[in-house]
Formats: sequence, structure tokens, C-alpha cells
Amino acid sequence: MKGLIVSDTHGFTHELADLKQRYANQVDFMIHCGDSELQPDCSEMEGFAAVEGNCDYPGAYPNECVEKIGGLTFLVAHGHLLGVRQSPARLCYRGLEAKANVVCFGHTHFAGTFQKDGMIVINPGSLRLPRNYREGTFVIFDYDPKQKMAQVTYHTFDSEPVAAFSKSFELEK
Repeated sequence: MKGLIVSDTHGFTHELADLKQRYANQVDFMIHCGDSELQPDCSEMEGFAAVEGNCDYPGAYPNECVEKIGGLTFLVAHGHLLGVRQSPARLCYRGLEAKANVVCFGHTHFAGTFQKDGMIVINPGSLRLPRNYREGTFVIFDYDPKQKMAQVTYHTFDSEPVAAFSKSFELEK
């Protein structure tokens, strides 16, 4: 099972459409962690499980969503309402409440992933305004249910892998 995870695209319509087209036949799901600054009914957002960020039109998207995808439970939240700039603690606690295997968030524009309490926590960084890398990033999440292994691979917009952020994790279901 493979998915495309993006966040903080801040109005990058052409770039988001390009990513969707590039990965259309390669991914099973797509997640946008907020601050798209696009309306939910626009073609660029079609097919994304998306949440509202602090720069999105209020009420356009839910504050969070819990999605069951390929046997895994994903919690998606932008993170601004959970204080992620100060600490990921409240986000992780919310993931535990939702019985999530994977937690996806944005807001900080810092790309990075870690495992906490059996959950994989992913911030794909910002496609438009990255803070810890000079180029915008997104994630390809690849899960092998037989091996219970997940690969979180960060890419630049040009789909070049970013090894510094990419990691493999074992998931207990």
C-alpha cells in the first residue's frame, strides 16, 4: 500500500496538480495535512483526505480526520490546534486516542518522522515554504503488510529522494 502525503502547499495549485498527476497510478491514497489555501471542491484537492490548516478558509475542511486505509488507521491533523510548534506530545496523545498507526501533520514546515508509542508520526514538511531544507518536500508512504514494515521516503518537488529525512519503521498492528 502506497500513499502521497503533502502539507503546507499554500496555494501551489500547479505544483499540487503536477504531483497528483505524476503519482496518480502509483499511489493508493493521498493525504493533505492542511494549509492548502484551496477550496475542497477544486480539482487540485480532489482525492485528498484533507484537513483545515490555520491559513485555510475557516470551515472548509475538518480540523482532523481519521481514515482507515489498507488495514492501518491514519490520524490527519494540521497540528496548530494541538500545539505542535511547542511539542508533539498533544498530537501523539490524540493519535493514541484515535488508535492510530500513523499520524500525519503539518504546520511547522519542518520535514521529519519518528515513531512514538508504536505510531509513525510524519510531517511531510512544506512543498512551498520549507524550514529545515532548502527545497520543498513531500512524502511517499509505502507499507508492506506481510512484513509489517513502513518506508517513509521524503522527496523534493522533482521527486529526488531526501535520505536525511527518510526512515523505515516496523509497525505492530
